[in-house]
Amino acid sequence: MSDTLDNKNIKKNIFQLKFQMQENNIVHNSYMREKRVLECICNGDLEGIEKCINEPMGGQVGKLSRDPLRSRKNVFICAMAIYARAAIDGGVISDDAFAAGDSWAMKIDEAKSIEELEQDAIEMPIFFTQMVHEHREAVRKSVNQGNKLIDQCKKYIFQHLHEKLTVKLIAESLFVNPDYLSHLFSRSEGITISNYIQKERIQQAKNLLMYTPYDCKSIAKMDSGFSCGLRTC
Repeated sequence: MSDTLDNKNIKKNIFQLKFQMQENNIVHNSYMREKRVLECICNGDLEGIEKCINEPMGGQVGKLSRDPLRSRKNVFICAMAIYARAAIDGGVISDDAFAAGDSWAMKIDEAKSIEELEQDAIEMPIFFTQMVHEHREAVRKSVNQGNKLIDQCKKYIFQHLHEKLTVKLIAESLFVNPDYLSHLFSRSEGITISNYIQKERIQQAKNLLMYTPYDCKSIAKMDSGFSCGLRTC
């Protein structure tokens, strides 16, 4: 496929830019440093991002316009785009990350000086890292709260195994919605609350048969719930 005139001009510009950089001993910023920044954002690593932005740049930012201020704005808007996507990879809802990116883009575009942009260059990756960090903390707390509720549910079942047990009754005792408790329990344990109760009653009936002098009839009289596990007796 032959080069178009535009392609030839682009290649010409590439050669000229590379030649100028070689003549002036100029290198671009480290790609590995950029990767570390993106990894910190994706992992919500606030300590790591602080270290990254304080590292020496090791080179110069790209030239994306002949006007120095416009060039720097373009560079940081490009950075914003990849920061937002790193945040999405870290679990942030895409709409939230893109909205944050739009806000930063407008802030960058309205900057009046390179000094102002340099401050944005420091604050922006920290902002996106903080977004991921807060998202992960919220998820962790939700999981912990869910685990705590599951433990409370199991404890209640254990303590009232000889009594009438329903999801509604358990939920009311734990001050939660029955449907929410059922969904959370099934998702966490891979079994419904009703089936879990039945399984626990059967297991207790088996233990009574194995480790106590009670026979099937005696155990069945203790609680009708045990009878479902003793049909073969």
